[in-house]
Amino acid sequence: MMLVSFVKEVPALLIKRERALVVGDLHIGMHLKLREKGLYFQKATERMADSLIDAYGKSGAKSLVLLGDIKESVTSPKFAEYRELKLFFDSIAGIDTRIVKGNHDGGLERVLANMGFKVPVSTEVFVDGIALAHGNAWPSAMAMEKRYVAVGHGHYALMNRGFLEKIWIVSGVAKNAGKRYAHYRKDIKLIVAPSFNSLITGSALGAETKNYLPLFKNNAFSFENAIVYGLDAKKRGTVSQLIR
Repeated sequence: MMLVSFVKEVPALLIKRERALVVGDLHIGMHLKLREKGLYFQKATERMADSLIDAYGKSGAKSLVLLGDIKESVTSPKFAEYRELKLFFDSIAGIDTRIVKGNHDGGLERVLANMGFKVPVSTEVFVDGIALAHGNAWPSAMAMEKRYVAVGHGHYALMNRGFLEKIWIVSGVAKNAGKRYAHYRKDIKLIVAPSFNSLITGSALGAETKNYLPLFKNNAFSFENAIVYGLDAKKRGTVSQLIR
């Protein structure tokens, strides 16, 4: 039995045996930056929280892992974003939650503590043979001995009939993995998750987007041979086929 599955039509991953729902790149407060440019998205945080709670319930999950870039600000959030973060965490207060720290999450532990939320924050989370990391840095040696490494950070998308769509990317290990890791599981798979934020579709696949993740940029996992799936969980093809 597969350890993980895509939640159809939702940018969320379910770790089956542990019933852990995994979502990434929330970027809470992003709509505040868009507001400065004259783009208004009312109740963006409430809608995202509602979508997450709905996916959590429908998937039968028993816990939640947030895969980094919880907030939009890289350092400490201003008051308006702080308020949005509190609104979000108030909404999911009853859910057993763990957080992987992303590159936008500077000071997140202090922010959560000030809000009164006791949520574990770490650079990696391990659940049932699966390593969960943000993706902006190299995974640990321990992570590379798991069956899967699931990351976010890349915000990949596919141009389909003139429109961008969110995608999943699944890749096998490549030749340069041994240059970084003395030991790693030869059949390990990398799963790159789309952003859960509905305001982020992502960057269209192309030769330059290989550099978005260190694991692809340094050929530790194969970008060109990676398999692309839509949110409907259907295979779209390999990256090399799709960016010709």
